[in-house]
Amino acid sequence: MRIRDLEYFIAIAEHGSFSRAAQACGISQPTLSAQVRRMEDLLGVTLLERRHGATTITTEGAEVLAAAREILDAFHRVQRTTKGDGVILGRPMRFGVLPTIAPYFAPHFLGALGRMCDGHEITFVEDRTDQLEAGVASDHLDFAITATLPRARALTAIPLGEESLVLVSRDPLPDGMSLDAISRPLLLMQEGHCFREVVSDAIRRAQLRCDVAGPARIGPSSFATLVSLVRAGIGDTILPEPYARGAPEAVAGLSLSRLQPLTEGRQLYVIVRAGRERYRDVTRLVDAARDAHRLASGIAEDADDAAVPPKVGDPMPMRAAAAKAPAR
Repeated sequence: MRIRDLEYFIAIAEHGSFSRAAQACGISQPTLSAQVRRMEDLLGVTLLERRHGATTITTEGAEVLAAAREILDAFHRVQRTTKGDGVILGRPMRFGVLPTIAPYFAPHFLGALGRMCDGHEITFVEDRTDQLEAGVASDHLDFAITATLPRARALTAIPLGEESLVLVSRDPLPDGMSLDAISRPLLLMQEGHCFREVVSDAIRRAQLRCDVAGPARIGPSSFATLVSLVRAGIGDTILPEPYARGAPEAVAGLSLSRLQPLTEGRQLYVIVRAGRERYRDVTRLVDAARDAHRLASGIAEDADDAAVPPKVGDPMPMRAAAAKAPAR
């Protein structure tokens, strides 16, 4: 029996579904079912029962589940006593990224990660913060890129980089805009997305400063849809500056203005299990992630150039670059 078999069984128990567990583990459902049958044959007991589409754990399965968790905990303790070489790199890797970060971060990061993994398979998933944290805590994910400090004490956050915010509008905007000066409806992401919380916190701070703020509407779950609503004149929205830099065709013809004060923004983190931040291969991962984020943010490597990052509107302060989006 392999450690991975125990991880598969625990995943089914935690997700309550073969299909969801297979998705979380990055394998097909038939493969997962075959692994469980192999484990049942090896142990000589029935671990799971499927009735009317629901998956339940048998009495024997509950005992095996408790033992499997103890074995995995012990295995991870052994890992944390090593110097870290090969614990994360040098094998297939699976990591998670917030959907509000992946579009501009993943293209820069995956190439560097592939070179470090020596040809091993790399899989990344996009999910919400709570699911990413759960994946790292259970070792279904090796690490995650998020924008909030983890709630679980079993996890550690390593700072990755900071991001400024930009206001996006169909109407002309001045160079530098504060939330209390916005009069049009402000479109936000759906509840549950951490980027919505970032913007909501900025709105609350604006209300404390000036006792006014533009009306907000709950919007969709993707930046692309937010931008399409802005283009349709439904309202304005706020995006991370690296997204606007990395997708000029998406915001072509729209006005962009860096949100004021410049302290408004978000901090990104690499989330790992506590103790692994000391590993040398985790240090290499974090360095590669920081380089990828700098590239996505358009920050020059030269210190003199990086001291004053170009503004979103440069060299067109009132409009985004006029690249034409393909006809649809």
